[in-house]
Amino acid sequence: MTMPERQAQTRPQASASDSAPAALTMAAEDARALALELAGLRPRQIIDPAALGIVLAPDEAALRVLDVWLRWLVDGQWQPAQRCPALVTDRRLVARLPASGLRSFWWGALVGLTVDLDGGHVILDCGDGHPRALSGVATPILAVAAIAGAYGVQALATHEAIAPLRS
Repeated sequence: MTMPERQAQTRPQASASDSAPAALTMAAEDARALALELAGLRPRQIIDPAALGIVLAPDEAALRVLDVWLRWLVDGQWQPAQRCPALVTDRRLVARLPASGLRSFWWGALVGLTVDLDGGHVILDCGDGHPRALSGVATPILAVAAIAGAYGVQALATHEAIAPLRS
């Protein structure tokens, strides 16, 4: 197998229904607003995690409620995507899986983070051999939260993957 074939096989694909330009534009605007909120330049949105059945850690702040498509890489193949409501906080992403409850992906526990706005996905590598790919129209928002959580708020001004959101 050639390198381009292998990359295509292991690259998660966003759902065609998730590529609506108007929704992406709104998500990009909200991602910019989130960056300003995280930098302390705008008041944060008020999110009630208890309404979602989620309890936050002390001093953890809820940032956004998103609808995402989540899949795992298993034996070199991306598993079918599952549509999940998710809560993004300043410390983690909490996804409610359709059949198996809540899963938390802590920004501080990541060993790898791939953001591909053009491809419409963010890949979280927790070091357990099963990276998670998240896709959907909320990808820009998730990208901002993940970069700020993994690298610090200052990375929002310099991280190359979200440069299109700064223009």
